[in-house]
Amino acid sequence: MELSFYLVSLLILLGLLSGIVSVIAGIGGGVFFVSIMTLLFLFPINVAVDTSTFIILFSSLAGFITYLRQKRTKVRLSLIFAAFSILGSILSSILFSFVHVESNVLKIIFAGTLLIAGINMIYKTLKTNKRTKNQTEEVIVFSLDSHDYKSNFKKSIPYFILAGFAANLLGIGGGIINSPSLNIILDFPIHNSTAISTSIVFFTAIYNTLVKLITGQIDVIVGIIISIGSIFGSIIGAKISKKMPKFYLKLFVAVVLIGLAITMFF
Repeated sequence: MELSFYLVSLLILLGLLSGIVSVIAGIGGGVFFVSIMTLLFLFPINVAVDTSTFIILFSSLAGFITYLRQKRTKVRLSLIFAAFSILGSILSSILFSFVHVESNVLKIIFAGTLLIAGINMIYKTLKTNKRTKNQTEEVIVFSLDSHDYKSNFKKSIPYFILAGFAANLLGIGGGIINSPSLNIILDFPIHNSTAISTSIVFFTAIYNTLVKLITGQIDVIVGIIISIGSIFGSIIGAKISKKMPKFYLKLFVAVVLIGLAITMFF
């Protein structure tokens, strides 16, 4: 593919927009990156998936550092969750080195998971908002250090493994499962859920990128160009996310999940 000034500018702009939306929703951005490369630039799906994994490493790093400075995530906490996500990626690497499964079947199953998660998040958000309107609003100070996530931690493990599995297979980061899992199952506030999800995506992307560099087909030049835009987009998205009210941020994440599910179905 010949890279003209116009094409380079377009790739950076698309990376910027994808980075903003991805970090706000805590989803990694792979769905956008893969779609851009396959639909707009006609990349083979395997090259798009591998290159997307490479891009996610840089975009999620920018988001992770920004969220760390905002004290919305912690390294130790993220590493605990990321360990199971990386395990999912390892299982995916092993399984699909021996077994071939139609990508369309996997996408339909995965899209169904997204759809259910998005609808569930909208339901809980509207229900919580209705309840708080009928009550005197209390200011609750949340602390990452004192939050009890261990009570339901075992329930969340399969979802983190599934996120890592999908991240390795489809090049989508895995945040589309991480964010709702952290918010719905482990009861982290949505602002922290998206931040921790971005952190998990980053640590998982380290493993996935190393694997793809050895066994995959990464288009490094295109990956770097899109990464330039996505890094700036990630920084902007993290700052926008901090200012968004909880109600609207939850709805935004849910709508993105449902939108991605519909896109995958078709």
